[in-house]
Amino acid sequence: MSQNLIPRPLGGTQGVTGERESKAAQVLAQVAGLLATEQPEAVLDGIDFAVLVGAKAYESGGRSCHGGGPSVSRLALNRVGDVPAGVTRVEFAVRVAQAAAALGYDWTADDNRRVIPTIPAPRREESGAAQ
Repeated sequence: MSQNLIPRPLGGTQGVTGERESKAAQVLAQVAGLLATEQPEAVLDGIDFAVLVGAKAYESGGRSCHGGGPSVSRLALNRVGDVPAGVTRVEFAVRVAQAAAALGYDWTADDNRRVIPTIPAPRREESGAAQ
């Protein structure tokens, strides 16, 4: 029976799992950007986070119930984990961005990469001497 199998060519289409991971990575990257830029100092609630991920997954699936949104949002939420009590949106955005990167999201290809949250460096005192 194995002699009748046709080998799959290299560079062929991506499997369902790879496609879901790719979509979940994209959803998480979008969510990280929103958390970092929209009301970044507000405390994040776990339900609000789940709704935001679900909405972005629905959007990535073509705003259709047949676009795979539920499985993409489940995968994304599982990769990020629970939202700790009292965490701000910008603090949690770092964790979400890390989960997106772990799923293969390429931040360097993102036009909005400047919104990726980072820990700011301390400010240096400016010297009074003019140059």
